[in-house]
Amino acid sequence: MASSFTIDKPTVKKNIDALQMFIKEKSLDAFYVSSFDEFLNEYVPMENCHRFYFTGFTGSVASLLVPLVGRVKLYVDGRYHEQAEDEVDNSLVEVIKLKGSQGLFNTVIDDIKENQIKSIGVEGERTSTKFFKELSDTTKVETFNSGELSNIVDFAVMPKLNNIIHETKDNRGLDTIDKLKRVITSPEEAYFVTAIDSLAWITNCRGYHLPNLSSFLGRGFVTHDRVYVFIDVNTPVSKEAMEIEGVEFFKTQTSEIKEKLKSIINSYTLSKVNFDPSMLNSADYLMLKSVFDEKTLVQKPGGLVEFHAIKDLAEIDIMTRGFNKANKAIYNTIKWTKDMVAKGEKISERDIYNKTSLEYKKQGSFSQSFNTICGVGPNGSIMHYGNPKADIIIKETDMILLDSGGYFDGGFATDTTRTFMASSIEPDQEYKRIFTLVLKGVLQCQNSIFPEGTNGTTIDAFARKPIFDAGMNFAHGTGHGVGIHVHESGAIISPVTDIKMKVGQVVSIEPGIYVPGFGGVRIENIAIVQKHPSVEGFLKFKSLVYIGYEPKLIETSMLTDQEKVWLDEYEAECSIRGTSFQG
Repeated sequence: MASSFTIDKPTVKKNIDALQMFIKEKSLDAFYVSSFDEFLNEYVPMENCHRFYFTGFTGSVASLLVPLVGRVKLYVDGRYHEQAEDEVDNSLVEVIKLKGSQGLFNTVIDDIKENQIKSIGVEGERTSTKFFKELSDTTKVETFNSGELSNIVDFAVMPKLNNIIHETKDNRGLDTIDKLKRVITSPEEAYFVTAIDSLAWITNCRGYHLPNLSSFLGRGFVTHDRVYVFIDVNTPVSKEAMEIEGVEFFKTQTSEIKEKLKSIINSYTLSKVNFDPSMLNSADYLMLKSVFDEKTLVQKPGGLVEFHAIKDLAEIDIMTRGFNKANKAIYNTIKWTKDMVAKGEKISERDIYNKTSLEYKKQGSFSQSFNTICGVGPNGSIMHYGNPKADIIIKETDMILLDSGGYFDGGFATDTTRTFMASSIEPDQEYKRIFTLVLKGVLQCQNSIFPEGTNGTTIDAFARKPIFDAGMNFAHGTGHGVGIHVHESGAIISPVTDIKMKVGQVVSIEPGIYVPGFGGVRIENIAIVQKHPSVEGFLKFKSLVYIGYEPKLIETSMLTDQEKVWLDEYEAECSIRGTSFQG
């Protein structure tokens, strides 16, 4: 289920009133509230997502601008247009719905300019350095710490953290010492790392410190011979993790990291310390500026992501094992749903959600890699619908969208979406039409070949063209990278990215069509980028997902001859694996 932590509308109003009083006391015009924690994570528990306290919106990504008076502004992209409107009190919160080409942060900046906001407050620990600088170029920015806001809003206390473990050799790929040789080109170079998936990758450690994430909370200083890891004083660390060659853990208060760094750098002669301004909070940046001079600090967008986005053969093997298990969990869930409906049993949207989690556990998952999306009928049009209802009973005529993922041995994420019918009766013709359009997009994209160096915008067009041809579109990218976190920024397929496709990337292919009030279709496979075996200088995809497509929803007459061949080849492999619904 979605987070059990909830907030009612009167409390939201009380929190808004308190923050607006704070804004007035500090002589500000507005206050910016991010969705992030101090590590700028995408998936933050609602208890620790300060934006949630002022909106009640449960989506993972959004920005919030609180003016001195009046409604607060919640900025959401296309994934959350319907969900945001459904969850917030519109008398308190104005939902700003971004178009596909708009960025959250750019839109906030534009609004600040348009409304002539002369001064704004931010939480330094929860605002990225990149956005902080952009804000500072636009208006006067005053930084506050989260403790100051906790004096006016009753934020929840977070639970104790799990033990940090070191993955076994079979589940980790290269050792840290070998990864350091790949990452650091000179003993005078270092990285300050706050992206926790990057820290998990370079240390080969996992902690499952946050829901839906296998990584652990910490900061890292990466040199040519060692990774210095700063964690909270109360974080437990396993004996195996403490003995990793090339890794040293420090249990320390955040305020003490500065002095630790000063002590560490006495052993090095550093001319370059790289950091990612999008993944470093502004408070940490100011700390780094007090340790290193301006010439030494070098902005390197992405940080270590370019390295762990390229999976080695051992990592691909680990991920393949995980996806094989996830494939079975999803197939079993869909089959169970169809069987229950065929028997006349009453099952709900929430029952399918719960069954999905159970099937993942049966396959050996440690947790889900994101909150499962299970949308029945019209709820399928809500792209990230994560609050399934017990009172929505499945009907034979229902089309169901199920998007799920898990963590298995090795702590790499899986992610797959299937849209299917609850029964074997003939579905609504419009269901078949939009499903087949999406299927055509998947087939065209997944079977495409393209020159080395092709960027994600070109690949995006392969998936989108069949949908464009029908005069339709979808308000999200076609694909994202997948690694230790289910969303890894080193590979993106979208209309607005210039990231090049490279051998070893693992990326989703997930076009969709969403019709509010009617239903939605998304089909998502995860694929590895490989060299084409016979066409020199070209690349291709190899799927990690093998779960048959819903045969009742395929309008064969809409497929080209080549698409039929691709479909038959895919279904034949699913049949061999026992995960096809054909026949």
